[in-house]
Amino acid sequence: MPKVLSYTPPWLSRPSPGYNLFSSESRNVSSGTPNGLKVASNGKQDEEYRGPQRTTARRNTEIFTVIDNQIRWSDLSMLKYDWESSHRQRVDRTDENEGPRRTYRVLDVHFGEQIRQLSVSPNGEFLAIATSHTVHVAFLPSSSAFDEGKGFAIKVTLRTVGPTTHVLKESPIASILWHPCGVNGSCLVTVTAEAVVRLWEVNKLSRGSFDIPTLAIDMRKLESATSQEDNIAPRPMGGNRGFSANMIDLEIASACFGGTGSPHESPWSAMTLWTVTTEGDVYAMCPLLPSRWQPTSTQIPALSAIADAQRGSSSPDQPTADEDLSMREEQWTWLTDIDTQAPFLVPRENDITVQDTVYSRPNRPGPVPRLQGPLELSDDPSYGFLDVSDINVIASKIDVEELMQGEDDDSEYGMQENFDGLSADVICLLTTDGRVHIFLNPEGLEGQWLPAKPPRTLSPGPEPPELVLIEVLETLEPEAITEDEWPTFSRDPFSRYSFFITHGRGIYFFSLAPWIDQLDRELLNPSTSGTQSRLRTMHGFIRTLRERIIRFDHSINTEASTSANACIVLYDSDLGYFLLTSHNGNTYPHAASLDVPRTALVETEPLPDEADDSFAYLEDGEPHTELVTRPAYEPSPLFWNDSSLPSLISRTVPPHRRRTLQEEIRFSGATLELMFSTHRLLSEETASIQHAVADLINRCQRMMQEMAEQLQQVRLQAAKADQLQRGGGGDDIEGENADEKLESRVERARKRHTDLKTRMGRVTMKLTEVEGKPLNEKETQWLKELEQLDRAIDKSADSPTNGHRGRSIEPWWQRYEEVKYLSGELVETAKRMEEQGGGKKKGEEDEYAVPNEMRKRKVEQVMGLLERESALVDAVSSRLERLNFGISV
Repeated sequence: MPKVLSYTPPWLSRPSPGYNLFSSESRNVSSGTPNGLKVASNGKQDEEYRGPQRTTARRNTEIFTVIDNQIRWSDLSMLKYDWESSHRQRVDRTDENEGPRRTYRVLDVHFGEQIRQLSVSPNGEFLAIATSHTVHVAFLPSSSAFDEGKGFAIKVTLRTVGPTTHVLKESPIASILWHPCGVNGSCLVTVTAEAVVRLWEVNKLSRGSFDIPTLAIDMRKLESATSQEDNIAPRPMGGNRGFSANMIDLEIASACFGGTGSPHESPWSAMTLWTVTTEGDVYAMCPLLPSRWQPTSTQIPALSAIADAQRGSSSPDQPTADEDLSMREEQWTWLTDIDTQAPFLVPRENDITVQDTVYSRPNRPGPVPRLQGPLELSDDPSYGFLDVSDINVIASKIDVEELMQGEDDDSEYGMQENFDGLSADVICLLTTDGRVHIFLNPEGLEGQWLPAKPPRTLSPGPEPPELVLIEVLETLEPEAITEDEWPTFSRDPFSRYSFFITHGRGIYFFSLAPWIDQLDRELLNPSTSGTQSRLRTMHGFIRTLRERIIRFDHSINTEASTSANACIVLYDSDLGYFLLTSHNGNTYPHAASLDVPRTALVETEPLPDEADDSFAYLEDGEPHTELVTRPAYEPSPLFWNDSSLPSLISRTVPPHRRRTLQEEIRFSGATLELMFSTHRLLSEETASIQHAVADLINRCQRMMQEMAEQLQQVRLQAAKADQLQRGGGGDDIEGENADEKLESRVERARKRHTDLKTRMGRVTMKLTEVEGKPLNEKETQWLKELEQLDRAIDKSADSPTNGHRGRSIEPWWQRYEEVKYLSGELVETAKRMEEQGGGKKKGEEDEYAVPNEMRKRKVEQVMGLLERESALVDAVSSRLERLNFGISV
């Protein structure tokens, strides 16, 4: 879990020049529309937009952010370097020839709607820009162009993607993605809310590549399609929408690819497009490829190894379903088409000396994959619909043993050892109420296609894999949930199994690393005995690490927008582990410098030895108190906002009456209405400023109290230091100086650490000896019987209960005492009756005449019961003695 070292740095805070990167030129948040919202050309306000807010993108340390519906471009490393230089010199960083260095520059592009999403291509050549309904691509200049040329704005080439498809009358944009297998990162994928997926292989030299997609799929038609001959193309602009049973169910909320194009991932991951609907239905399409695609170094060999393993495992003795056989044949045909191709080399745009291997998309079985889904999320019927806002898929790791089978250790793939990770896909769904649902896909996804021709008999096709619910995590309290929120995921640069969530209330960090390795060992274990028991036990102990990194404060500026821009996380040698986002209308930057995880360091430091580790605790055994980091105070933007009074006068007072405002006040209805409007406006502004000033005063008072406490602590520490230097102390030994006392203290700490380490080793050895294989069902039942028997023979224990009927079982010793008492009473009664019977005279009537035979039978029965109880007690005692219980009756 990353530790926050510091919050928004001074080079991004007011009054440094870096703050201007996120400040609005209007400087009026209380009046007007937040976030620079304007009325769109379609007559609807952008405030009605409910979708992702990703208006900050990066290219290395360069960032692109949207302020006042303008795209600003700056370099974080440059901003930090300029601030440090000016801070050291205590003068403005100017040069006689160049003048002051620019803080940021603006891309000279204009849009009629509010910009909602920005995405930089993997090679850094393109910037995808999306509004609520339109998509554009800007050609980015090189990094050196930031300081070149004159003027504040930079002219860039802008192309409209799909000028006849992504228009205001059509479906809004849900996601814009860059395909991981695109050639030089030039394949743009757009997904609309009406479940239409389009692939655009953009080219700077071809305008037509921005007009017509190379592949367009309507997921609603694809779900009901039965063969490749069916029409799955989306309807043209202005065409009749018609009616479909999937029109309501397939409303896409977000989409993402299953991988990032890394050679360490599963080969099917990078070509799998995952989509999730607003109600929580998850769909997948695999393989989804452009007409020309660029595989990784391990992708095609891994696919061939999987296909060979599947064909080798099939035998006539083992029956296989027709759907599985058809899927394997289609995959074999698809791979055969790739193997027969002659790949061509394409030089990289940023480095022509390096050439990448490029393949064409196979024509067989077809370019359109089968729609797999909806995937079953949970067997619990109470698990209803989810209001999903975003999806994040973590690809499974590549099977190195299967890939390297038959290869040398020094092969070209460089796969000498296995990689950390899970052998199954992890799907994370984020809902609008801030909940994170974590699922596991143990079966995995493979390529599937529709049949070439319609089948003679309708068949449901292969069953989609079932997702296993691992955990549901809360991030917000119920009273903090609002309806207009749209949380988003952000990836962690260090670990695939860590991610950040940006919400209107703050930024949260999640890490799945604590249980990934243990779960992977269970999934890869060939032995299936006791697996279910271990998985159930493991499920109870699964704990995902989560922590709130930044908290957004809405107490001061309550009228500003509560939506937050999706954060960006980067790692750079100058900036470190850095998180950046903006809030309250993209006019207030929030940043945090995080501690780099130890596992991410190239050279990890060795663990401290006993001498160094002895300083981890004080002499009284209490650990050192860590310093609590909190954000620095940022004044409310209301202190810098311009008053809305001039604009009110210009809006309400006609031009011919403005001259009378400078003359003597005349009592009239218009003057009274103007005074009322002015009073309402000034009351709102002064009330807001009053709250901000009150908050500032409270913070100043709290600062003074904390400063007084800190000074008192410093005085106490200084007194202790002086006492040590003078050789004083309450438990000092006479004749010792300060050095000897410190040495003896260190020696005691070392000895205590050694003792604790020895005890820890003994406990570990005992635990290792005690730990064994898990008990099976028979051993567990036998152990329960022994525990019940132990409770039955132990007089100090409570009365055992019958597990089947729930009644209390009388202990054996109570029954034994009762039987002894009854037997003695019966013997005495028999003797007394015999004496009374013998003393009577002949002829006297016996009031209690009992036949002798019946009396003897009763006595025999009592003696038999006593013998049975005695035998039972002896048998139980001997059995427990054999089990080393050592019980004596």
